[in-house]
Amino acid sequence: MACPGQTPFDIDAYNVENIRVLNVLEAIRLRPGMYIGSTDTRGLFYLLFELVSNSFAEVAAGFGRAVRVALRADGSAEVADDGRTFPEGTDAEHVFGVVGHTGHLGYRPDGREYLAYAMANALSESLTGEVRDPNSIYRHTWRRGVTHSAIQTGGPPDDRGLTVRFTPDPHIFGDARFDTGAIRDRLQQLAFLRSGVRVTFADEVAGTLDEFEYANGISDFVRFLNADRVALHPDVIVIRGEEDEVRYEIGLQWCAGAGETCLSFANHYQTIHGGTHATGARIGVARGVRDCLPKAARSEDAFASEDFREGLTAVVSIWHPELMFEGATRHRLSNPEMEAIIAGAVRRGLGDYFAANPDVVTRVVGAATAARDARLAARHKRNAP
Repeated sequence: MACPGQTPFDIDAYNVENIRVLNVLEAIRLRPGMYIGSTDTRGLFYLLFELVSNSFAEVAAGFGRAVRVALRADGSAEVADDGRTFPEGTDAEHVFGVVGHTGHLGYRPDGREYLAYAMANALSESLTGEVRDPNSIYRHTWRRGVTHSAIQTGGPPDDRGLTVRFTPDPHIFGDARFDTGAIRDRLQQLAFLRSGVRVTFADEVAGTLDEFEYANGISDFVRFLNADRVALHPDVIVIRGEEDEVRYEIGLQWCAGAGETCLSFANHYQTIHGGTHATGARIGVARGVRDCLPKAARSEDAFASEDFREGLTAVVSIWHPELMFEGATRHRLSNPEMEAIIAGAVRRGLGDYFAANPDVVTRVVGAATAARDARLAARHKRNAP
């Protein structure tokens, strides 16, 4: 029965002719927000960094040492790397999503995820993919997903990698433009996360060229975040390891002053809303510092978890073969096992560091005590008649 004011649904009129089967590119163009979140500047940013993340996936897999991003004067964007290209027998039509099907588009667990290339192709006015293998360059161009040209030529004997250049489709994005400041900042973050990798960003409109490369990786990242703060200890505490095929790297440093800074990443995606890995780090910090307290002060009533994170700057980065996110834009990690893995790793790492550096324990516990006293005083003031 139809609701009041609603047109009754004629089930007899609904048949196979009402069902439209879309290929991959058609589906993405029809509902772009399902894939990139929005069709404004934020969507452009997400689309670009889907390609960038694929380049960094090659770096993480041990292939490639350089990633280059360029914003061209004609409004196009370019992402290039020196990683592997595609497995033998995989053609460009499949990689860039032109051959649609209802199954999984394609994923290499230790490298590129092909859906990113299909999204870029579907949402571009034009896109060129250039595959560089030793002695060969294969260049394929599409216009709104339709093949425009395919050319294969000779190339240098020692060159390898993939370059994707795309012009966002104004039918999708209107007059939205790339946010150069946000792109630069994100590329710098990625360079911090992968020590020894050179990241280049060229902006032809502004005439600028930025190069990022950090020998000490996540340690340099934490120091960068704390550049305007007074550190309670000179060393950045770095905790890294691998468990159940999950690689992790955490950088921690306490500073004078209020507040907590925690940046988290999963397979180079910035999880701006945190998730199970960030929660695990917070739990591990609280347990690691609490372990250093006198037994009489270890009860849950003596300190709150946030007291131990007062003045803390943390960067949490993981690499997981099977990520789970809450939402297509990957802003929050939901793998349940990550909380226990990271919490345990941080607790053990802090225990080892504090055992070797008792002076740091004194400073961190002192900051936590001051935070607790200030919190209790504020609560007392609120409850006072």
